Amino acid sequence: MLCGAAQAVDTAGELIILLEEDRAAIQTLGRSSASAYRVHDFMQRRPLTTIQAASTELKLSIPTVGKALDRLAEVGIVRETTGRLRRRVFAYRKYLDVLERGTEPLPR
Repeated sequence: MLCGAAQAVDTAGELIILLEEDRAAIQTLGRSSASAYRVHDFMQRRPLTTIQAASTELKLSIPTVGKALDRLAEVGIVRETTGRLRRRVFAYRKYLDVLERGTEPLPR
């Protein structure tokens, strides 16, 4: 088990690698990459979000954010978690997984 400081350094390194990989994937999206980059940056601050919340925060239209999130899902960066057509929730799961690593409760 890593001590707190070593774990923080390890986590930061993993996040840097993840973000670089994700940005490379976003770059392949062509014309929709600009809005996808903005939504991706937003999801680093709020890794669980709705289209409406991202739209309000980023001051982008709901269709623009919806399309950006759909494209991010297509390249495996985010995942839609509800299975619904309306009020969908998207998760930046790989980002959350890195942050949660090492936070499991200690065995008894």
